[in-house]
Amino acid sequence: MDNFEKTAYETNPVESPAAAIFAFVEAYDALQKNLAAENFFTFSDALKTAMYQPVRTNEAPISIYEIGVVYQHDKKKYGINAQKLNAALILRRNDVRELFVSCNGILPKLNEMLVEFSENNLHENIYEIATRFLNECRRLSALWE
Repeated sequence: MDNFEKTAYETNPVESPAAAIFAFVEAYDALQKNLAAENFFTFSDALKTAMYQPVRTNEAPISIYEIGVVYQHDKKKYGINAQKLNAALILRRNDVRELFVSCNGILPKLNEMLVEFSENNLHENIYEIATRFLNECRRLSALWE
C-alpha cells in the first residue's frame, strides 16, 4: 500500500513555472528525508551537489540557490523564497529555464542519477519516492519544452 502523499505531478496539471518548481522542491525534500532515514548518505550528498552546482548560461552562471531554493535549518526541510523565485522568473526567465533543462542543467543530471540509482537500489520505499521525484523532474522538463 502507498505510504506517501501523491506528488503534484500525479494530482495537478502544470499551472506555472513557479508552481512546478515548488512541487519539484517538495518532492526533492521528501526524497532527501527518505534517503537519510535509509542511510543513503552518499547518494544524498551527490544529489545535493548536482542540485546546487551553478549552470553557465548565455548571460551569466545561475544556481538553484540564486532562485531561492535553500535548506531551511530551522524547519529541517528544503524550501523556496517565493519573492526570490518570482523575481528570477521575471528578470532571468531564460536563465532559469537553462538552469533546469540545458544539457548541463539540473534536470538532465538528476534524471541520469535517479534512473541509475533506482536500477541499482530496489529498496521499495526509496524506489517509490525516487520515482515520484523523477516524475516531478519530468513535469518540470515538460513545462520548459
